[in-house]
Amino acid sequence: MSCVFTIAAAAQGFSSFTVEGSLIPASIRNIVDGVSIVDVLVSESTPIKNVNFKYRLYSNSKLSKELEPDFTKPQQVIIEKSDGTSKDWMVRVKQLKAAKVPFSLEFSEANPLEWSNDAVGWAGLGIDETKPSVIRFGNKGVSFWVAVDGKATKVNYKLIPVSKTRVEFDGEFVVEASVNGRSWEELKLFDQFNQLSIDGNYQHELPKNVKYIRWTYVSRNKLNINLNNISVTAE
Repeated sequence: MSCVFTIAAAAQGFSSFTVEGSLIPASIRNIVDGVSIVDVLVSESTPIKNVNFKYRLYSNSKLSKELEPDFTKPQQVIIEKSDGTSKDWMVRVKQLKAAKVPFSLEFSEANPLEWSNDAVGWAGLGIDETKPSVIRFGNKGVSFWVAVDGKATKVNYKLIPVSKTRVEFDGEFVVEASVNGRSWEELKLFDQFNQLSIDGNYQHELPKNVKYIRWTYVSRNKLNINLNNISVTAE
C-alpha cells in the first residue's frame, strides 16, 4: 500500500521513502544529469512482491503514475511540478539475500557491479554506479552490505582512496559486523587518527554468528574511496 504527503520546500522529488521491515533508512539521491534514485534495503524475510511503503514528496510535486507494491523489479516514475518541470526517478527495494560461506566479490570491467534482485550476498546504498569496476564511495552516508549464511570467521577486503598522490585521510569510514542487521559491532574505524594503509589490504576476525558485514562512509571531506576484493571465509 502507499500514501502521499507533501511538505513545504523548493526542491523536486522524494523527501522521504520508508518501507516496513527495512534495515536502514532509504538512500535518496537527486541526480542532476540522469535518473534520480531511491534505494531501500530489506532482508530476505520482507516479501518484495507486496511491499508496504510510504513516501513524501516535496511541495507542488506529484507522481506521473502510482507506484505498485511489487518491487521485484525497479520502478521508474516521473515527478512533475506545478511549474511544468519534471524529473525521472527510479525506486528500488533491494532484498539482501544471504550467500553461502565461503563467499567472495571481485568487481572489474569483466564482472561489473550491476545490482538486480537476482544478486546474492550483497547490495549497496548510494554507491557511485558510474564506476562499475569497483565499489565507489563518493559521498557521506554511502554503504555497502554483505550477507552470509553459515559459519563466518574472517573477512578480507581492499580499501583504496581515490587520489593520484598519497594524502592524509580526513573523513570517517567504518567497517562493522552484525548478527541481525540492526545491532552492530565495529571491526575497523578509519579517520584522521587511523589512516588507510598503503596497500589497502585488510583482514578482520568476525564475532560469533555474524550474518551481516557493512562498510559505511560516515563523514566525507574530500576523498572518494574504492572497495573491492571482498571475501568471507570460515578459516
